Amino acid sequence: MPSEIKRRRSTLPRAEARKHFVEEGELVVLEQIRKDAIRLDKRLIAIGPFARLEAGTVAAREQKTRGAVTNLFGSQASFQAETMALALMASHWLEEIVYPAVAEYQTAEEWVDAFFAGQSARGPQHGSEPSINYAFVWTLWLSAVPYGLWSETISRPSLEEHVMWVKQLEGVFEGALHRYGMRMRQGVTTADLATAVAALIEGVWLNQCLTTHHPLDRSLSIDAVLRRSGLMLWRGATEAADQG
Repeated sequence: MPSEIKRRRSTLPRAEARKHFVEEGELVVLEQIRKDAIRLDKRLIAIGPFARLEAGTVAAREQKTRGAVTNLFGSQASFQAETMALALMASHWLEEIVYPAVAEYQTAEEWVDAFFAGQSARGPQHGSEPSINYAFVWTLWLSAVPYGLWSETISRPSLEEHVMWVKQLEGVFEGALHRYGMRMRQGVTTADLATAVAALIEGVWLNQCLTTHHPLDRSLSIDAVLRRSGLMLWRGATEAADQG
């Protein structure tokens, strides 16, 4: 019989060995995400929390049996995949966004404050009860984002929705500029402003998933982050149209 090769024991201190294996574990998880992302492009499959969605649990909410769901979709796997696909295609929610009317505000800065307060309210709120609205669909989308590193199925609809939203914001800002007699500063476009605002909003929404207070000042609510940061963006990007 061939002699067994003895595995070399780690010579690292316990704390370093634990850290080493945790880092190796992180790589294994990333590799699994990449493998699933590649599989996803070949055939729509459920990933992340969607893969743990139980048809029976959903049916029970309606006092029905598992078969009420699986008979409609053919299988639990198909139900999981279609639920995920719907969460990824959330562009219809953009049509329901209500922006503050520029006619209702005397100054641009009052309107800007209302705009970003509204965007904060539209996003996820730490500790709130789950419901079907854009904030929670966006949160579900977050769970799929890492797969977008390697999957077109994830990245394509996400980018399409992002472009639609940025173009919508462009129109909103153009209306505000006209109403308040302002213009973009030289070298800056409304597309630049809209892109920066979209990035700011979704970046702050990540914090809104974690806290209801300003991360650096608990005396302020989380909406202060968007309202103050948004005003800085507006001031830096715009100026009075009659200025020199």
